[in-house]
Amino acid sequence: MTFLATPLHFTPADFAAYCASLRWAKGWRPSAITVHNTALPNLKQWAKAGLGIAGGTQRVKNLNSYYKSLKWHSGPHLFVAPDFIWLACDLEADGVHASCFNKTSVGVEMVGDYATEPFDSGDGAKVRDNAVAAVAALCFALNIAPAAIRFHRECLRDHHDCPGKLVDKTDFVARVTTALAAGKTRKEHA
Repeated sequence: MTFLATPLHFTPADFAAYCASLRWAKGWRPSAITVHNTALPNLKQWAKAGLGIAGGTQRVKNLNSYYKSLKWHSGPHLFVAPDFIWLACDLEADGVHASCFNKTSVGVEMVGDYATEPFDSGDGAKVRDNAVAAVAALCFALNIAPAAIRFHRECLRDHHDCPGKLVDKTDFVARVTTALAAGKTRKEHA
């Protein structure tokens, strides 16, 4: 089991530092990142019970319990909320999130239902910005090109429009590319 007993929460800067500290020594090294949306909980539901450290910890524990009830050995690695990036499962072990990509990619769930909720304003934009930062940190730590970012909907056998029709892949990849370049520039000048 790779579920964390207590999920970890990070700001984008803290998550980047955490990723940089990983050694990927447990025999699994992902070559891609798969982006999802939770749909349930949506943003309104998450805000009701998932914001803040205590609320987010409980919400992610509940999601992990759900995946355990399905007899999964793991779940998605990250849940990205408006306020924190949540680590739910060991990043140095494979997760369960998209049947086509489980063995090769990190699973990143963005809190919200982006078939109906805005991804470019309000809490949706906060999730987007945190997800971009998280994915950029993973790309940097794993030396993965942003072109290797996948959306769950690209796994045709799962029949999901995930992460939702309001999430444009070209825009998301461009944002990650920009964040990755800005992060490298900051390191070079530090």
